[in-house]
Amino acid sequence: KNRGTDKSGLEVGNWAVRETNMDTSWVKVGGAFRLNAIWTHYEGNTAPLGTFIQNEWTWDSWWIEIDAYKDGLQFAFQYRFFPTFNTHFIKFGWVGYRFNESNNLQFGITQVPFGLLTYASHNWWFQLPYYVGLEDDHQIGFNYTRNWKDWTLNAAYFLMSEPRGTNELSFGEASTARYSYDVVPIDGNNNIERHQWNVRAAKQIGGAELGLSLQTHQLFNQVTEHIGRNYSAAIHYEQDYGRWNLKTQALYYAFEDVRDDAGNVLEAVQMGAYGFGTYDVASNAAMYLAGLAYNIPVSWGPVRNVQVYNNYTFMRKYNNVTIDNERIRFANTQQNVFGALVTAGHIYCYFDVARGVNHPWLTGAFGGNALGTGRGIGDITQPVSSSNPIDPNPGWNTRLNINMGYYF
Repeated sequence: KNRGTDKSGLEVGNWAVRETNMDTSWVKVGGAFRLNAIWTHYEGNTAPLGTFIQNEWTWDSWWIEIDAYKDGLQFAFQYRFFPTFNTHFIKFGWVGYRFNESNNLQFGITQVPFGLLTYASHNWWFQLPYYVGLEDDHQIGFNYTRNWKDWTLNAAYFLMSEPRGTNELSFGEASTARYSYDVVPIDGNNNIERHQWNVRAAKQIGGAELGLSLQTHQLFNQVTEHIGRNYSAAIHYEQDYGRWNLKTQALYYAFEDVRDDAGNVLEAVQMGAYGFGTYDVASNAAMYLAGLAYNIPVSWGPVRNVQVYNNYTFMRKYNNVTIDNERIRFANTQQNVFGALVTAGHIYCYFDVARGVNHPWLTGAFGGNALGTGRGIGDITQPVSSSNPIDPNPGWNTRLNINMGYYF
């Protein structure tokens, strides 16, 4: 498979979407093997060499994918394994039918049509919407696509989140064995996502795309049977200009009347993925992101292209927490990733410097309240309180990540 020189072709495949001539039939098998080198500087400290996911080499992931097409019928499947966390799960698996050049229907575990597609990011690390389930999300249901003049229109219905895979419970809840970040059930807070609707409209304007996305779904408590609701909306703009690519997006989401098992309204929901535990996510927030990339064709031995990029997201939270009878706004979150994707034959290497403020992964204390209230000034592992108030000036944490993969 020729995967090109950017993330969209590299990590997705999906030739069943790309190559759909009605008079052909084919089956393509591919996959990838990826290693990670990690060095971090979290909370002012660098962990000793060999520290788990802080200063080490690790086998990041491997996967197998199958794409097929015959007489308008499409099939795409990808299953991923993550040895670092001892977990594995399906990323996507769907069947589809191409009615004609303009109309296509997919059924199964397929990508949610929301915001920038296929990714809002250029880097290995994603942009911040991924960590709240609003970038490269996958659910089980129907996704209809219509191409009309300069428009791409999507209408989708998803019954539930994708089925969970398998994980080692010492790493996290069984419900977190999944690729996409979703609201997942945990002890005392047994909410799940279901009955999701999406509409997306994107218009090509020269070398640019301008689009609007809307999403809503239920949050069903499996203990009390109470139903809350999510609303999300995004405006995106993507521009290609020569070797440059610009991605911008503004989004807003709200979880309304979502309750725990005791009936309390939640200011933060619990999300999880990768079989690696859950963390708080503010129930009401906006995100603003921008990513700029530049492709440099080269001839350095086997190296044929270097794509340099910078991706930034700012997350503004609108929830409050009561401390000593005072209502205090949740602390905001930021993420910036500067790096490069190097292409050499079937080998692709991401070189990323990922930095974050109140980020659940960019810290020595994974998860917690980073995407919720924000970290406490005294103990980042504990909830905020009068003795551990929200840190008003949290520092930036840094992770150097080198991901080297062989893709076939």
